Amino acid sequence: MMMTHALGWALVDSLWQDALAAAGLAALLALLPVRAARIRYALATLTLGLMLALPLASAVRLSGTSPWTDDVITATSPVTPGPTSGPDPQAAPAAPTAAAPVAARIRAALEPALPWVVLVWFGGVVVLSLRLASGWLVTRQLGRVGTASVPDSCREAVARLAARLRISRPVRVLQSAVVQVPAVMGWLRPVILLPASALTGLTPLQLDALLAHELAHVRRYDYLVNLVQSVIETLLFYHPAVWWVSQQVREEREHCCDDLAVAVCGDAHFYATALVGMERLRGTPPSFALAATGPGGALMGRIRRLVAPVQVEIFPRWMAGVIAVTIALGGGAHLASGTAATGDRGGTRPATLDSLIHRVEALRNAAARHEAVKTLGSRRDPRMVPPLLAIAQQDGDEEVQHEAVKALGKVRGGGGVGALLEIARTHPDPGVRRKAVKMVGEVATAEAALGVLERLAQRDPDVEVQQEAVEALGHLGSPQAIAPLARLARAQPNAEVRDEAVEQYARSAAPESALVLLVDRLANDSSSDVQVEAVERLADLPDGLGIPALREAARSHPSRHVRAEARRRLEDYR
Repeated sequence: MMMTHALGWALVDSLWQDALAAAGLAALLALLPVRAARIRYALATLTLGLMLALPLASAVRLSGTSPWTDDVITATSPVTPGPTSGPDPQAAPAAPTAAAPVAARIRAALEPALPWVVLVWFGGVVVLSLRLASGWLVTRQLGRVGTASVPDSCREAVARLAARLRISRPVRVLQSAVVQVPAVMGWLRPVILLPASALTGLTPLQLDALLAHELAHVRRYDYLVNLVQSVIETLLFYHPAVWWVSQQVREEREHCCDDLAVAVCGDAHFYATALVGMERLRGTPPSFALAATGPGGALMGRIRRLVAPVQVEIFPRWMAGVIAVTIALGGGAHLASGTAATGDRGGTRPATLDSLIHRVEALRNAAARHEAVKTLGSRRDPRMVPPLLAIAQQDGDEEVQHEAVKALGKVRGGGGVGALLEIARTHPDPGVRRKAVKMVGEVATAEAALGVLERLAQRDPDVEVQQEAVEALGHLGSPQAIAPLARLARAQPNAEVRDEAVEQYARSAAPESALVLLVDRLANDSSSDVQVEAVERLADLPDGLGIPALREAARSHPSRHVRAEARRRLEDYR
């Protein structure tokens, strides 16, 4: 009975101990900004562990001592009456009962119920353990039932993102007919499950953003932490404060992964649109699988945190699940006229994404819409990204679309890069795609743009867009762009694109590396125009590095046109 009483008292004491721990966490979270996700997550996780350690410590302490309640029972036991007239001090009435401390009397009253407390607790643990085990079995089956391989491009994306996140463990990715949102399971051999709807219903960039979120879970060993967290919830199922703290852990875990995903994709607004798109395909994953959209009710809070971490009140309540954008306009007629007119007494008022687009579309004159978009772009506000993206995709005038693309390139901190990449990939007008690609080359980082630019240079149906993508790769100014340029210079089917790739490679690579590729293209390319470009770039190499190759080409190249160009360059060199 000693262990039963010790465990019973530990459970009873945990009611106030864990409540105090949760109150302390609530106070700390109120002081910390919502952007400090890692600190908030660490505090919530430590608090959850403390809530388990407190009753365990109490049980261990009480199991090694005699129950102090014996003293309580003695103090509150009735005293056998004796002669009232005698001087015997033992004949005093049962006054100690009234004088006993309140806490001691409560404990004395609870003492007989302790075995029942332990029994009820044990029954609850058994029931929830069965539920936990069934969830674990279902999760294991997800990796075996209804799965298929994913396209090579998806595996390449996972490998690229894993390297960027410094994940050394191999990560498998499978298509699943069971899950409805991307989810990760496993710890030692993690597996990412993608629904077919995500592969077909999301753009590759959106899918990359969600894959980055899942890989962030892998990097942080969240599957293992989630397993331990579920065990704690099972053992302390009776305490509401435990469930509240556990919910904080889950929410801050998603925030931490959101931050890592944004760091990889480079644009919080674009990542938020990917979350919204995925929510439309949402189902309820098993308890051990970590889904990209996280708990459904927390999604709007995550989006608010991403796009407006300070002024969260700017989001209307009716726009749950949709990214809202709030801007301050200097007057109601400012956009309508395209000038600096003021009509609202200098006040400011918020405009949602839909209303802002409607204001621009309401302008019948394309020149007025052009000026309105230019005004939006001059703010350089990251909150302008969604409306500018919508205008670039929907406006009927190409010049207005171009201006929206240009404005996206001016957004502070490169916040419009994700939208520019989306336009470059999907816009039906090649002129707008070309403008977006050019802006990407000017403002994007190599990590954000490299893969998309290479794919555009290889596969875009418009040759001019392909050339612009090659030029943008050169403008990135990154050593990471050298290898894609070399591949394009050697293997791109279109000679004009190869010509541009040869030029950009010669400008970007080290002279010795450029010499090797230029000599190869001079000797082996099927187009004389590319060969002539190689001659021109050989002549531009520093310290006369390309002169021997030019002499050889002037003397023995099979193309008369190439020989003539090589001789001319040699004469200029002299």
